[in-house]
Amino acid sequence: MDSLLELKDELIKGQKLAMQGSYQRRAPSKKAIPHLLAARKGLKEYVEQHPTDAFAWQLLSQAEEYLLNYKAALSALQNAVTLNKKDRKLVKKLVLLKEQANKWHELDLSPEELGSLEAFLDEKVDIQGCDHTLLYTKEWLDTHISVSKKAKVVKALQNQGGFCDCEVLMNVID
Repeated sequence: MDSLLELKDELIKGQKLAMQGSYQRRAPSKKAIPHLLAARKGLKEYVEQHPTDAFAWQLLSQAEEYLLNYKAALSALQNAVTLNKKDRKLVKKLVLLKEQANKWHELDLSPEELGSLEAFLDEKVDIQGCDHTLLYTKEWLDTHISVSKKAKVVKALQNQGGFCDCEVLMNVID
């Protein structure tokens, strides 16, 4: 699988199976991971052989982003922008990607932890409702992360619009 079109098709398969929204990334579905990994591997090899292909760098950035490797995604997209400075859409994508990477960095939860929090909150809010506090979120944090990290995560959730358990689900996780 060394043609750029084949790699693009493999990436698109992975993106469709990933069940992720635009710039609202979460861990990709297990079905998507083999496609995303294959696309990323092929695209890395492709850009080694064709380092001036801006489109290939852009595709590599997408593969890294869907795998939640924001540092690598930013680097690849920066290469694409450097090679194609006239493309304003690429510059806009770079800005949006930096914003999303900063949110993930600020939140300081792994995709697995975020998925666990989502499942916990879904169950609690569905059964007991939301009392418009972070009661269940803090309960989950108490059992899953260190005490020293808890205040930072709560602040990051609030910075992203999660002031109560249902808002954490709607504004941060979804």
